[in-house]
Amino acid sequence: MTKLPEKGLLSGSKTPHTTTGEMKEALGRLRDYLNELLGEDSADKETARQALGIDLKVLSDKIEAKADQETLEETMKNKVDQTLFESKTDELEQEIAKRGTPVGTIEFFAMTTPPAGYLRADGAEVGRETWPQLFAAIGTTFGAGNGETTFNLPDLAGRFAQGSMTPGQKIEAGLPNITGTINNPSPADTAFTFGGEWPIAGTSNPGALTSKGNLTNKAIAESSWTGGSVLGSISFDAGRSNSIYGASATVQPPALTLLPCIKAFDAVTDPGLIDITGLANELAAHKHVTETYNDGTNWYRKWSDGWLEQGGFSGPFTSAYGRITLSRPYADTDYNVQLTPTGRPYGTPPTVLLDGNNDKNMTTTGFYVGGNDWVSGYVKWYACGQGTQS
Repeated sequence: MTKLPEKGLLSGSKTPHTTTGEMKEALGRLRDYLNELLGEDSADKETARQALGIDLKVLSDKIEAKADQETLEETMKNKVDQTLFESKTDELEQEIAKRGTPVGTIEFFAMTTPPAGYLRADGAEVGRETWPQLFAAIGTTFGAGNGETTFNLPDLAGRFAQGSMTPGQKIEAGLPNITGTINNPSPADTAFTFGGEWPIAGTSNPGALTSKGNLTNKAIAESSWTGGSVLGSISFDAGRSNSIYGASATVQPPALTLLPCIKAFDAVTDPGLIDITGLANELAAHKHVTETYNDGTNWYRKWSDGWLEQGGFSGPFTSAYGRITLSRPYADTDYNVQLTPTGRPYGTPPTVLLDGNNDKNMTTTGFYVGGNDWVSGYVKWYACGQGTQS
Protein backbone atom coordinates (compact mmCIF):
# COMPACT_ATOMS: atom_id res chain seq x y z
CA MET A 1 0.00 0.00 0.00
CA THR A 2 1.51 3.33 -1.05
CA LYS A 3 2.29 5.63 1.85
CA LEU A 4 0.88 9.13 1.84
CA PRO A 5 3.42 12.01 1.71
CA GLU A 6 4.11 13.90 4.90
CA LYS A 7 1.65 16.62 5.81
CA GLY A 8 4.31 19.31 6.09
CA LEU A 9 5.57 18.57 2.58
CA LEU A 10 2.16 19.21 1.09
CA SER A 11 1.30 22.22 3.29
CA GLY A 12 4.60 24.03 2.64
CA SER A 13 5.62 24.11 6.33
CA LYS A 14 8.58 21.73 5.80
CA THR A 15 12.09 22.98 6.63
CA PRO A 16 14.01 23.28 4.44
CA HIS A 17 11.35 24.21 1.97
CA THR A 18 9.87 21.58 -0.30
CA THR A 19 11.63 21.33 -3.62
CA THR A 20 9.95 20.89 -6.95
CA GLY A 21 11.10 17.30 -7.17
CA GLU A 22 9.76 16.47 -3.72
CA MET A 23 6.37 17.99 -4.64
CA LYS A 24 6.17 15.97 -7.86
CA GLU A 25 6.99 12.80 -5.95
CA ALA A 26 4.42 13.59 -3.23
CA LEU A 27 1.67 14.21 -5.81
CA GLY A 28 2.54 10.96 -7.55
CA ARG A 29 2.30 9.05 -4.28
CA LEU A 30 -1.04 10.75 -3.52
CA ARG A 31 -2.35 9.74 -6.97
CA ASP A 32 -1.26 6.11 -6.43
CA TYR A 33 -2.86 6.05 -2.98
CA LEU A 34 -6.19 7.26 -4.30
CA ASN A 35 -6.06 4.76 -7.15
CA GLU A 36 -5.42 1.96 -4.67
CA LEU A 37 -8.25 3.26 -2.49
CA LEU A 38 -10.90 3.73 -5.15
CA GLY A 39 -9.73 1.85 -8.21
CA GLU A 40 -11.65 -1.18 -9.49
CA ASP A 41 -8.54 -3.40 -9.51
CA SER A 42 -7.23 -2.30 -6.15
CA ALA A 43 -6.61 -5.13 -3.69
CA ASP A 44 -5.91 -2.72 -0.83
CA LYS A 45 -9.23 -0.82 -0.85
CA GLU A 46 -10.36 -2.16 2.49
CA THR A 47 -6.99 -1.39 4.09
CA ALA A 48 -7.11 2.16 2.76
CA ARG A 49 -10.67 2.65 3.98
CA GLN A 50 -9.77 1.41 7.44
CA ALA A 51 -6.77 3.72 7.47
CA LEU A 52 -9.11 6.62 6.75
CA GLY A 53 -11.72 5.40 9.28
CA ILE A 54 -14.30 4.54 6.61
CA ASP A 55 -16.87 1.81 7.57
CA LEU A 56 -18.83 0.81 4.46
CA LYS A 57 -21.64 -0.90 6.44
CA VAL A 58 -22.23 2.16 8.61
CA LEU A 59 -22.08 4.36 5.53
CA SER A 60 -24.56 2.07 3.69
CA ASP A 61 -26.97 2.11 6.63
CA LYS A 62 -26.86 5.89 6.74
CA ILE A 63 -27.52 6.11 3.01
CA GLU A 64 -30.50 3.72 3.29
CA ALA A 65 -31.84 5.59 6.30
CA LYS A 66 -31.60 8.79 4.32
CA ALA A 67 -33.44 7.18 1.40
CA ASP A 68 -36.15 5.81 3.71
CA GLN A 69 -36.64 9.22 5.28
CA GLU A 70 -36.97 10.84 1.87
CA THR A 71 -39.47 8.15 0.81
CA LEU A 72 -41.46 8.67 3.99
CA GLU A 73 -41.43 12.41 3.53
CA GLU A 74 -42.61 12.01 -0.07
CA THR A 75 -45.35 9.59 1.00
CA MET A 76 -46.56 11.93 3.71
CA LYS A 77 -46.52 14.80 1.28
CA ASN A 78 -48.63 12.79 -1.17
CA LYS A 79 -50.98 11.79 1.65
CA VAL A 80 -51.44 15.39 2.67
CA ASP A 81 -52.07 16.31 -0.95
CA GLN A 82 -54.63 13.49 -1.31
CA THR A 83 -56.44 14.45 1.90
CA LEU A 84 -56.56 18.05 0.74
CA PHE A 85 -57.84 16.92 -2.65
CA GLU A 86 -60.56 14.78 -1.10
CA SER A 87 -61.58 17.64 1.17
CA LYS A 88 -61.80 20.01 -1.78
CA THR A 89 -63.71 17.38 -3.76
CA ASP A 90 -66.26 16.98 -0.95
CA GLU A 91 -66.70 20.74 -0.79
CA LEU A 92 -67.18 20.88 -4.56
CA GLU A 93 -69.74 18.07 -4.51
CA GLN A 94 -71.69 19.79 -1.75
CA GLU A 95 -71.65 23.03 -3.68
CA ILE A 96 -72.84 21.28 -6.84
CA ALA A 97 -75.64 19.62 -4.87
CA LYS A 98 -76.72 23.00 -3.49
CA ARG A 99 -76.83 24.61 -6.90
CA GLY A 100 -78.38 21.59 -8.68
CA THR A 101 -81.89 20.16 -8.48
CA PRO A 102 -82.73 19.44 -4.81
CA VAL A 103 -83.58 15.89 -3.78
CA GLY A 104 -87.37 15.54 -3.56
CA THR A 105 -88.10 17.73 -6.59
CA ILE A 106 -90.92 16.52 -8.88
CA GLU A 107 -90.21 16.75 -12.61
CA PHE A 108 -91.81 15.43 -15.81
CA PHE A 109 -89.89 13.72 -18.63
CA ALA A 110 -90.73 12.80 -22.22
CA MET A 111 -89.09 9.36 -22.05
CA THR A 112 -90.44 6.17 -20.48
CA THR A 113 -87.41 5.56 -18.23
CA PRO A 114 -86.32 8.01 -15.51
CA PRO A 115 -82.83 9.54 -15.91
CA ALA A 116 -80.02 8.85 -13.44
CA GLY A 117 -80.88 10.16 -9.99
CA TYR A 118 -84.67 9.93 -10.44
CA LEU A 119 -87.43 7.42 -9.62
CA ARG A 120 -90.94 7.15 -11.04
CA ALA A 121 -93.46 9.09 -8.95
CA ASP A 122 -95.92 6.19 -8.99
CA GLY A 123 -96.59 5.70 -5.28
CA ALA A 124 -94.21 2.74 -5.05
CA GLU A 125 -92.95 1.53 -1.67
CA VAL A 126 -89.15 1.86 -1.45
CA GLY A 127 -86.46 1.28 1.20
CA ARG A 128 -85.52 4.02 3.66
CA GLU A 129 -81.88 2.87 3.80
CA THR A 130 -81.72 2.42 0.02
CA TRP A 131 -82.76 6.04 -0.59
CA PRO A 132 -81.64 7.88 2.58
CA GLN A 133 -81.42 11.34 0.98
CA LEU A 134 -84.94 11.11 -0.42
CA PHE A 135 -86.35 9.79 2.85
CA ALA A 136 -84.65 12.66 4.69
CA ALA A 137 -86.30 15.08 2.25
CA ILE A 138 -89.92 13.82 2.13
CA GLY A 139 -90.17 11.34 5.01
CA THR A 140 -93.60 9.68 5.18
CA THR A 141 -95.49 12.59 3.60
CA PHE A 142 -96.80 10.34 0.83
CA GLY A 143 -97.09 7.14 2.86
CA ALA A 144 -95.20 5.34 5.63
CA GLY A 145 -94.71 2.10 3.69
CA ASN A 146 -94.50 -0.78 6.16
CA GLY A 147 -93.96 1.71 8.98
CA GLU A 148 -90.38 0.67 9.67
CA THR A 149 -88.03 0.11 6.73
CA THR A 150 -89.92 1.55 3.75
CA PHE A 151 -91.79 4.68 2.67
CA ASN A 152 -93.94 5.65 -0.30
CA LEU A 153 -93.12 7.82 -3.28
CA PRO A 154 -95.63 10.42 -4.50
CA ASP A 155 -98.26 8.95 -6.84
CA LEU A 156 -98.84 11.24 -9.82
CA ALA A 157 -100.10 8.52 -12.19
CA GLY A 158 -103.39 9.79 -13.61
CA ARG A 159 -103.31 12.92 -11.43
CA PHE A 160 -102.57 16.60 -11.87
CA ALA A 161 -100.31 18.43 -9.44
CA GLN A 162 -102.05 21.10 -7.34
CA GLY A 163 -100.35 23.75 -5.25
CA SER A 164 -100.88 23.40 -1.50
CA MET A 165 -99.19 24.31 1.78
CA THR A 166 -99.72 20.69 2.92
CA PRO A 167 -98.09 18.37 0.35
CA GLY A 168 -99.18 14.75 0.18
CA GLN A 169 -102.97 15.20 0.19
CA LYS A 170 -104.86 13.19 -2.46
CA ILE A 171 -107.88 15.13 -3.71
CA GLU A 172 -110.53 13.04 -5.45
CA ALA A 173 -112.48 14.18 -8.50
CA GLY A 174 -115.57 16.31 -7.92
CA LEU A 175 -117.88 18.95 -9.37
CA PRO A 176 -120.03 21.68 -7.83
CA ASN A 177 -123.55 20.71 -6.84
CA ILE A 178 -126.43 21.48 -9.22
CA THR A 179 -129.48 23.11 -7.66
CA GLY A 180 -132.82 24.46 -8.84
CA THR A 181 -136.12 25.63 -7.34
CA ILE A 182 -139.73 25.61 -8.53
CA ASN A 183 -141.64 28.36 -6.77
CA ASN A 184 -145.00 27.49 -5.15
CA PRO A 185 -145.06 23.85 -6.28
CA SER A 186 -148.28 21.86 -5.80
CA PRO A 187 -149.39 18.52 -7.28
CA ALA A 188 -151.28 19.13 -10.51
CA ASP A 189 -153.80 16.41 -9.79
CA THR A 190 -154.76 17.79 -6.38
CA ALA A 191 -157.29 20.54 -5.82
CA PHE A 192 -155.99 23.68 -4.10
CA THR A 193 -156.77 27.40 -3.92
CA PHE A 194 -154.34 30.30 -4.24
CA GLY A 195 -154.42 33.91 -5.23
CA GLY A 196 -152.73 35.19 -8.37
CA GLU A 197 -150.48 33.31 -10.76
CA TRP A 198 -148.12 30.33 -10.22
CA PRO A 199 -144.76 31.81 -11.34
CA ILE A 200 -143.25 28.61 -12.77
CA ALA A 201 -141.91 29.96 -16.05
CA GLY A 202 -139.30 32.40 -17.32
CA THR A 203 -136.50 33.53 -15.03
CA SER A 204 -138.53 33.64 -11.85
CA ASN A 205 -137.18 30.24 -10.73
CA PRO A 206 -133.58 30.39 -9.52
CA GLY A 207 -131.07 27.67 -10.36
CA ALA A 208 -131.01 25.07 -13.14
CA LEU A 209 -134.79 24.72 -13.73
CA THR A 210 -136.84 26.68 -16.27
CA SER A 211 -140.06 26.24 -18.25
CA LYS A 212 -140.22 24.80 -21.74
CA GLY A 213 -142.90 24.66 -24.43
CA ASN A 214 -146.36 26.04 -23.69
CA LEU A 215 -145.89 26.42 -19.96
CA THR A 216 -145.95 30.12 -19.05
CA ASN A 217 -146.38 32.23 -15.98
CA LYS A 218 -150.02 32.64 -16.92
CA ALA A 219 -150.61 28.95 -17.54
CA ILE A 220 -152.26 28.81 -14.14
CA ALA A 221 -154.09 32.04 -13.51
CA GLU A 222 -157.16 30.79 -11.71
CA SER A 223 -157.94 31.38 -8.09
CA SER A 224 -158.47 27.66 -7.62
CA TRP A 225 -157.28 24.45 -9.23
CA THR A 226 -159.40 21.34 -9.46
CA GLY A 227 -156.72 19.01 -10.79
CA GLY A 228 -155.62 17.90 -14.25
CA SER A 229 -152.73 18.43 -16.64
CA VAL A 230 -150.79 21.55 -17.47
CA LEU A 231 -149.45 22.07 -20.96
CA GLY A 232 -145.70 22.36 -21.42
CA SER A 233 -142.77 20.98 -19.44
CA ILE A 234 -139.90 21.91 -17.17
CA SER A 235 -136.37 21.80 -18.60
CA PHE A 236 -133.15 21.15 -16.72
CA ASP A 237 -130.00 23.10 -17.66
CA ALA A 238 -127.03 22.75 -15.29
CA GLY A 239 -125.37 25.73 -16.96
CA ARG A 240 -127.98 27.99 -15.36
CA SER A 241 -126.66 26.93 -11.95
CA ASN A 242 -122.93 27.07 -12.73
CA SER A 243 -121.24 28.10 -15.98
CA ILE A 244 -118.74 25.25 -15.66
CA TYR A 245 -121.43 22.91 -17.01
CA GLY A 246 -121.85 22.80 -20.76
CA ALA A 247 -118.48 24.45 -21.39
CA SER A 248 -117.00 21.10 -22.41
CA ALA A 249 -118.12 17.58 -23.26
CA THR A 250 -115.82 16.18 -20.59
CA VAL A 251 -114.35 17.09 -17.24
CA GLN A 252 -110.92 16.16 -18.67
CA PRO A 253 -109.02 19.29 -19.74
CA PRO A 254 -106.67 19.12 -22.74
CA ALA A 255 -103.53 17.37 -21.56
CA LEU A 256 -100.23 15.83 -22.62
CA THR A 257 -99.02 12.74 -20.78
CA LEU A 258 -95.45 12.79 -19.46
CA LEU A 259 -93.51 10.59 -17.04
CA PRO A 260 -93.69 11.99 -13.47
CA CYS A 261 -90.45 11.47 -11.53
CA ILE A 262 -88.95 12.50 -8.21
CA LYS A 263 -85.30 13.40 -7.59
CA ALA A 264 -83.94 10.61 -5.36
CA PHE A 265 -80.23 11.50 -5.18
CA ASP A 266 -77.62 13.60 -6.92
CA ALA A 267 -76.06 11.61 -9.76
CA VAL A 268 -72.75 13.52 -9.47
CA THR A 269 -72.13 13.18 -5.74
CA ASP A 270 -73.44 9.61 -5.49
CA PRO A 271 -72.32 7.80 -8.67
CA GLY A 272 -72.58 4.46 -6.90
CA LEU A 273 -76.36 4.80 -6.78
CA ILE A 274 -76.70 5.19 -10.55
CA ASP A 275 -76.61 1.42 -11.06
CA ILE A 276 -79.17 0.99 -8.27
CA THR A 277 -81.45 3.48 -10.01
CA GLY A 278 -81.15 1.55 -13.23
CA LEU A 279 -81.97 -1.67 -11.40
CA ALA A 280 -84.98 -0.13 -9.68
CA ASN A 281 -86.27 1.33 -12.94
CA GLU A 282 -85.72 -1.96 -14.74
CA LEU A 283 -87.65 -3.79 -12.04
CA ALA A 284 -90.47 -1.26 -12.19
CA ALA A 285 -90.71 -1.77 -15.96
CA HIS A 286 -91.47 -5.49 -15.52
CA LYS A 287 -95.01 -6.56 -14.72
CA HIS A 288 -95.24 -8.20 -11.30
CA VAL A 289 -97.79 -9.03 -8.61
CA THR A 290 -98.12 -6.30 -5.98
CA GLU A 291 -100.91 -7.65 -3.75
CA THR A 292 -102.69 -10.97 -3.16
CA TYR A 293 -105.55 -12.21 -1.01
CA ASN A 294 -107.17 -15.62 -0.41
CA ASP A 295 -109.59 -16.56 2.36
CA GLY A 296 -110.35 -20.03 1.00
CA THR A 297 -113.54 -18.93 -0.75
CA ASN A 298 -112.64 -15.70 -2.54
CA TRP A 299 -109.28 -14.49 -3.82
CA TYR A 300 -107.72 -11.69 -5.87
CA ARG A 301 -104.37 -10.82 -7.39
CA LYS A 302 -103.30 -7.26 -8.31
CA TRP A 303 -100.55 -6.58 -10.86
CA SER A 304 -98.13 -3.67 -11.11
CA ASP A 305 -99.77 -2.38 -14.31
CA GLY A 306 -103.22 -2.21 -12.69
CA TRP A 307 -104.51 -5.54 -14.02
CA LEU A 308 -106.80 -7.26 -11.54
CA GLU A 309 -107.70 -10.96 -11.35
CA GLN A 310 -110.15 -12.41 -8.87
CA GLY A 311 -112.45 -15.33 -8.34
CA GLY A 312 -114.46 -17.31 -5.85
CA PHE A 313 -117.08 -19.92 -5.06
CA SER A 314 -120.67 -18.70 -4.66
CA GLY A 315 -124.05 -20.24 -3.88
CA PRO A 316 -126.42 -21.80 -3.34
CA PHE A 317 -128.84 -19.52 -5.19
CA THR A 318 -132.42 -19.61 -3.97
CA SER A 319 -133.90 -18.26 -7.21
CA ALA A 320 -133.16 -18.17 -10.91
CA TYR A 321 -130.44 -15.61 -10.43
CA GLY A 322 -127.98 -14.36 -7.84
CA ARG A 323 -125.57 -11.48 -7.37
CA ILE A 324 -121.83 -11.96 -6.97
CA THR A 325 -120.01 -9.10 -5.25
CA LEU A 326 -116.40 -8.56 -6.32
CA SER A 327 -113.61 -8.52 -3.73
CA ARG A 328 -112.04 -5.52 -5.49
CA PRO A 329 -113.76 -3.09 -7.91
CA TYR A 330 -112.84 -2.66 -11.57
CA ALA A 331 -112.24 0.65 -13.32
CA ASP A 332 -115.23 0.04 -15.62
CA THR A 333 -117.63 -2.74 -16.64
CA ASP A 334 -115.41 -3.86 -19.51
CA TYR A 335 -114.07 -6.87 -17.60
CA ASN A 336 -114.36 -10.56 -18.43
CA VAL A 337 -116.14 -13.22 -16.38
CA GLN A 338 -115.97 -17.01 -16.66
CA LEU A 339 -118.40 -19.34 -14.86
CA THR A 340 -118.10 -23.01 -13.93
CA PRO A 341 -121.37 -24.42 -12.51
CA THR A 342 -121.13 -27.08 -9.80
CA GLY A 343 -123.69 -29.05 -7.79
CA ARG A 344 -126.59 -28.28 -10.18
CA PRO A 345 -129.60 -30.37 -9.19
CA TYR A 346 -131.75 -29.11 -12.07
CA GLY A 347 -132.27 -26.13 -14.34
CA THR A 348 -130.25 -24.38 -17.04
CA PRO A 349 -126.56 -23.64 -16.24
CA PRO A 350 -126.14 -20.01 -15.21
CA THR A 351 -124.76 -17.23 -17.38
CA VAL A 352 -123.70 -13.67 -16.64
CA LEU A 353 -126.58 -11.22 -16.97
CA LEU A 354 -125.33 -8.43 -19.23
CA ASP A 355 -126.61 -4.89 -19.86
CA GLY A 356 -130.28 -4.71 -20.67
CA ASN A 357 -131.45 -6.93 -17.83
CA ASN A 358 -133.14 -4.08 -16.01
CA ASP A 359 -131.66 -3.75 -12.52
CA LYS A 360 -129.39 -6.78 -12.89
CA ASN A 361 -126.69 -5.22 -15.05
CA MET A 362 -122.96 -5.63 -14.57
CA THR A 363 -121.38 -2.96 -12.39
CA THR A 364 -117.80 -2.21 -11.38
CA THR A 365 -118.45 -3.87 -8.01
CA GLY A 366 -120.35 -7.00 -9.03
CA PHE A 367 -122.52 -8.89 -11.52
CA TYR A 368 -125.54 -11.18 -11.65
CA VAL A 369 -125.61 -14.80 -12.76
CA GLY A 370 -128.78 -16.64 -13.62
CA GLY A 371 -130.43 -19.48 -15.53
CA ASN A 372 -133.83 -21.02 -16.07
CA ASP A 373 -134.94 -22.48 -12.74
CA TRP A 374 -131.38 -22.28 -11.41
CA VAL A 375 -132.04 -23.27 -7.82
CA SER A 376 -129.75 -24.60 -5.08
CA GLY A 377 -126.77 -24.51 -7.43
CA TYR A 378 -123.20 -23.33 -6.89
CA VAL A 379 -120.82 -21.62 -9.29
CA LYS A 380 -117.09 -21.07 -9.47
CA TRP A 381 -116.31 -17.72 -11.07
CA TYR A 382 -113.24 -15.92 -12.42
CA ALA A 383 -113.00 -12.27 -13.48
CA CYS A 384 -110.18 -10.20 -14.96
CA GLY A 385 -109.80 -6.61 -16.14
CA GLN A 386 -108.31 -3.24 -15.28
CA GLY A 387 -108.69 -2.45 -11.60
CA THR A 388 -109.20 0.94 -10.01
CA GLN A 389 -106.22 3.04 -8.98
CA SER A 390 -105.49 2.83 -5.28
